[in-house]
Amino acid sequence: MASSDQATETGDALPLHTRTVEAARECFELGNSLIPEINLLVSRLEKTHRPSTLAGLITWVRGLQKDQRSLQRLVDDELGSATALPETQLKAIANKIQANVIDVKHAHLKWSILKRCHSFQALNQTFLSSTKESRREVVSSQESISGREKQLLHRTLKEQSRVEVDVVERGSEWIDIKSISLDRLARQMTDSGWGWGDHELGDVLDEEDWGEVPLAKQIKRLVEAAKRNRHEYRIPRVRVVLPRIQADANNDVAVFINQLRNIDSQVEVIINDSQSDFLTSEPPQLESAIENLAGDELAGLTPILNMDHTILIDLISDITHYNLEPQPWQASTTQAQIKEENRHPDGLMAPTLYPLLRGRKLICTKEAAEHFHEVLSTVGTNTERQRGHLLVPRDPETLALSPSDIHAKFSSLSVRSPPADLQIPVTILSDPTDFQAAVKDGRLPEVALDVARCGGFKSSKLSIYMHGWAEGITTITSNKEIRGHIRTWVEAHRRTEDEVGPSIYRVDVTRNLLAKAATPPDSWPDGGYENGDDGSN
Repeated sequence: MASSDQATETGDALPLHTRTVEAARECFELGNSLIPEINLLVSRLEKTHRPSTLAGLITWVRGLQKDQRSLQRLVDDELGSATALPETQLKAIANKIQANVIDVKHAHLKWSILKRCHSFQALNQTFLSSTKESRREVVSSQESISGREKQLLHRTLKEQSRVEVDVVERGSEWIDIKSISLDRLARQMTDSGWGWGDHELGDVLDEEDWGEVPLAKQIKRLVEAAKRNRHEYRIPRVRVVLPRIQADANNDVAVFINQLRNIDSQVEVIINDSQSDFLTSEPPQLESAIENLAGDELAGLTPILNMDHTILIDLISDITHYNLEPQPWQASTTQAQIKEENRHPDGLMAPTLYPLLRGRKLICTKEAAEHFHEVLSTVGTNTERQRGHLLVPRDPETLALSPSDIHAKFSSLSVRSPPADLQIPVTILSDPTDFQAAVKDGRLPEVALDVARCGGFKSSKLSIYMHGWAEGITTITSNKEIRGHIRTWVEAHRRTEDEVGPSIYRVDVTRNLLAKAATPPDSWPDGGYENGDDGSN
């Protein structure tokens, strides 16, 4: 039996063992250059982004690291052996290593493409191009199959509707990399009945001429998924990257690619082939690329911010402004918030809120201000009420103060002074919000009527979100549910495809008023106050 050094294939100058070791070395070098760069992005995103944003990246890195370890063991245990390997065994090892090389090259390409992007949101995120209802319709039409077969069919249809993309531009763009070669695409087109030589660039073809090509089917699924998974009420842009295809090298391929770009009038589809500016331009240097991918979380905020009453409460809470210790008579939520503040040297609520608010004009509706002061009149410590009257002033004495005086007084009531460019006091709108009039004059879409009906909001909350919506300004809130609810109602009741809902920024941290929980109740320790009302949001 031939030794590994003797095992060669026709036309190969180097022995198979040598070529296999070289392939392994190439794989190691690519992986070792790639993993640290991705980890730099992970470290950067950990400072500013939610864990859900990092999940795909972390899984990707761990997979690459696992492959590197497996490859190392394979090289050490098999290729590093002093005993010559049989040719069949050596070929099997070479095939495994070649598969690793292909995987790491694809990962390298993916990373190179990501470095050209901005405002990273997710890696390998799955979306569905069909709804549960549409799949059920298909299943129910198959009357001759059993219940078990219907279950399997539904599962198959769901799996077939899955698409996996990378999400960038704060959610407004999807990226899908297709590694199909020009030759393979040409075979697909032929097998699907493409009429070679029948078309010219610029022709608009019937879908029956090109719709059965597998690449076209894949992009149609992407487009359908984008239409069913809007970002901030808008359909994401779809970018398909074809690094192994030069479209202008073949007129028919160029015609076909052009059909894909115009596959749906509602969705912007960008096709980047190997000669596109997107791929031929060099990606930025690593430091710049990572900052681009981190993006600016605050870029979507408007110069004027509409304040929900939850944020007003957050801004005046003693928990936000003082170094407190949790007390046994306090409600569990209050104790948890105090402990959360204490885990951070500068607290958490103030460092979270102030960067969002600084340098922007802060407003609230007349109804929101009235509700805020109603809360203060019944709950709140003395210092919380003082801050509340400074933040949203109504009494003549406070209204007579200059903004700088109000800022100074507010700062004196906190161990965490607000930045100089925090524009307090909040401006209270003088007129009540009439959302029905806003619908009539076109400042609000008709779907706003459905949102108002579905929400059943009190006048203060209704005024907050309808005003921000009508004026096109961001409403900021620490309510965990309202943004999702409004989005659901808009999508369920929209009259037209271009109707958009309000811009709402949700702060992940919230604070109760310390209120009566500042001191033990009269009944303490026999009774306790652990379940009482402490001014919770």
